[in-house]
Amino acid sequence: MKYYKVNFNYFLIVIIFFLLLEGIYSFYHYKVSYYIKFIDYNYVSGINPIVWNENGIVENLQIFFLIIAIFNYFLFFKKKNFYKTFYKTSIFFVIFIYIYLIGLLYFLFEEISWGQHLFDWETPFFFENLNKQKETNFHNISNIFNEVPRAFLLLWCSLSFVFINKFYKYKNLKSFIFPDDNLKKISFVILLVVIPDLILKKFNLYIDYPHPSSTGCIENCFFYPYPIEFIQNFEVYALFTFNFVKLSEFQELLFTYYILIHSFYAKKLKLTKNSS
Repeated sequence: MKYYKVNFNYFLIVIIFFLLLEGIYSFYHYKVSYYIKFIDYNYVSGINPIVWNENGIVENLQIFFLIIAIFNYFLFFKKKNFYKTFYKTSIFFVIFIYIYLIGLLYFLFEEISWGQHLFDWETPFFFENLNKQKETNFHNISNIFNEVPRAFLLLWCSLSFVFINKFYKYKNLKSFIFPDDNLKKISFVILLVVIPDLILKKFNLYIDYPHPSSTGCIENCFFYPYPIEFIQNFEVYALFTFNFVKLSEFQELLFTYYILIHSFYAKKLKLTKNSS
């Protein structure tokens, strides 16, 4: 199990390091290319679409993590003598497990727009008229379908280690919700990424990058006439809150990584008969 933990931690560190390094290079390219002389200077800023846009590297990683996690839970269900033990636990635990698996399937199918990204079909009339991106999914129809599931994901992936003590009477449920203490490290990373942006925007303290039209920019520039050699407030805020990458996608990647690692630990659980 210790070998597992080391590899999981290193893998997460490598993913975060390269994504954030690429994000800084792309978003602050006007400064990077100004100070690093062997890079051709270019006064541009932005997010790399190959990495962060729909069907990009980050979204495909999320899908990959979810597929592996769901596969692990099916292996969990196929364990020898699993059902003999499973149905001798409380009905509440049985229902919880099935709801969790259904939730993961829903998450996966929403990410691939229920197959539209794979098979490229025409968007049905219902979604064409209601969906903000004209895709076959629910989370782009209304904030309710997006923010509510996202809030549950945030709670599950970042605070399970906090509320797990509330289930001390339910051994199986407690073991499933938080199967290994190593998950706490991933939760801390998620909180580190989520909290700065959440607090600053909640209290209206965040300073956005200036829009080109408000700075006298005519074309092919981002926030002229701000001088490159000075550090502006909006540059610091974007760095501090991780808004130099596509933050929603970065957070979802961390959520799916947590779910993936959770599935590896949960797959090894041994249920206790006649226990919740």
